[in-house]
Amino acid sequence: MTLYIKQQGQGFPLILLHGWGFNHAIWEDCAAQWARYFTVYQVDLPGHGQSPLCDYDWERLLPVLAAQLPARAIWVGWSLGGLLASAMARWRPERVQALVLFASSPCFMTADDWPHAMTPQVLNQFAHQLAQDIEGTLQRFLLLQVRGLDAPRQKLRQLQPLVAQAGYPSLATLQQGLTLLINSDLRKELAAISCPALLFLGHYDALVPVAVRHDIAKWWPTLKTVVVKPAAHLPFLSHFEIIDPIMRSFLLPESKFTELQHLQN
Repeated sequence: MTLYIKQQGQGFPLILLHGWGFNHAIWEDCAAQWARYFTVYQVDLPGHGQSPLCDYDWERLLPVLAAQLPARAIWVGWSLGGLLASAMARWRPERVQALVLFASSPCFMTADDWPHAMTPQVLNQFAHQLAQDIEGTLQRFLLLQVRGLDAPRQKLRQLQPLVAQAGYPSLATLQQGLTLLINSDLRKELAAISCPALLFLGHYDALVPVAVRHDIAKWWPTLKTVVVKPAAHLPFLSHFEIIDPIMRSFLLPESKFTELQHLQN
């Protein structure tokens, strides 16, 4: 299968993976800025945007992504995309130079020893509502993305066309992605991730609570975490001016810039 991948810019490869129900367009504004420093690859994940659907399991997803993207790159993932990027760093470490995650978690559902996540009731409710009303469920999901932000209705109007312009994903796509979120628990794999990694969390995030940073630190002590206090689930979109200099400093300090350019060549 062939994924839709938008490419722009020049420099070391930087791969952008979107979240559940979205597509590559969520990154448009960010990608235009980062293309000044990197060759940016905006991926439509399987079943989203212009990409065909495949089975949502690690044995299928990771080879599909690996086959169509650069052999060595910086991987950037938001929410579900962050889970996929983390899995790539764990099982295909030679492909991941560095990892940047936005509002993502190694385990999206609560457990006895993992309280800061979505409850099974919420996730199962999403699954039930999807079968009844895809568009309505996605609209409610969008509302959760902007909860806690200043001017949430304005942010919601900004988000809606980014989902709709490429067409809503199919029910099968949304169900498979949600099942992956429900069933995945990468906590025990985190210590094996050796590349530099940075996680941005939004203080008002209703989907990935900011308190999860303390839980993740127990499993992944080398992870650097930044809390974007004014943000919710979309820090790269709502507060780009905060995350951009931090991210570029993490990826391109003076001592590393020459090394990255050398790796690209």
